[in-house]
Amino acid sequence: MKLTDWASVAANSYNLPEGLYPPDALPELLGMLASPDPTVRDEQAYMTLSEWTQAGHFDAVLAELGARTTALLRAPDILSRSFSALILGEAVRRDTNLLREQGKELAFRLLWYPSALAAWHHWYPNEADVRSFEEGTGWIHTVAHGADTALALALHPQASAADLQLILDTLTARLRSLPLYLSQTEDDRLALAVLAVLSRPEVTVEYISSWLENYQTLWASSAAGLIPAGPVLAVRTLHSLHTLLHLGATLGDVTLHPAYSAETLELVQEALRSIYPYYGQP
Repeated sequence: MKLTDWASVAANSYNLPEGLYPPDALPELLGMLASPDPTVRDEQAYMTLSEWTQAGHFDAVLAELGARTTALLRAPDILSRSFSALILGEAVRRDTNLLREQGKELAFRLLWYPSALAAWHHWYPNEADVRSFEEGTGWIHTVAHGADTALALALHPQASAADLQLILDTLTARLRSLPLYLSQTEDDRLALAVLAVLSRPEVTVEYISSWLENYQTLWASSAAGLIPAGPVLAVRTLHSLHTLLHLGATLGDVTLHPAYSAETLELVQEALRSIYPYYGQP
């Protein structure tokens, strides 16, 4: 049963309807993420959940929102899995903002961070349906959405060095098993998630070097002929990361730069030269 006119909510710039307690709408909105109608799924459910999460309308039930979205990563349909990953990222991002606004006394507020990270880690590299877009259905965008979740997880203050390494390793694992060639900004979204990890001083130069050595195996073992989808996206992601290392990235009021700028840039350029030896100066 439809409880709220969500089309009107969207048309009214996602302002809160009079008399509605937002947590009461969570089950309906999360259920709408499975809708094959892109207007219902994207413009109504996803955008309402995103806007209301960042506006603080779900602050009282943020842990519940996290638990519900991590559970949906195991849903039988791809739309629920892919779009719940986005909302999980929104919940993590909201908690990060609350920590910045209200201080370190909330440092362990997100008690479900480990379970959120674990759920994403188990789902993302193993998801079989990586379609970007389908006529009629609209955006599915699994790889991009999972990268957005990684971005939020990497920027949360509770993320430890081990957590950040797990995020990088999981992003790499996703690229090892990619059945489709993707070209709908997945490389840029993956690179932004990687930059978020590299912006944290907990991730050492030694680990970055080790990670890039492992990352290069994505294309080093490719046989002659048509390059598989995973290595192609991996190389494009590295190009995008190289650009971000020069330009940085601004997300709201947060600007991201690598914690170890010169060393990281040199390591990434060295990795690129393993494919294109003519890059750079002798």
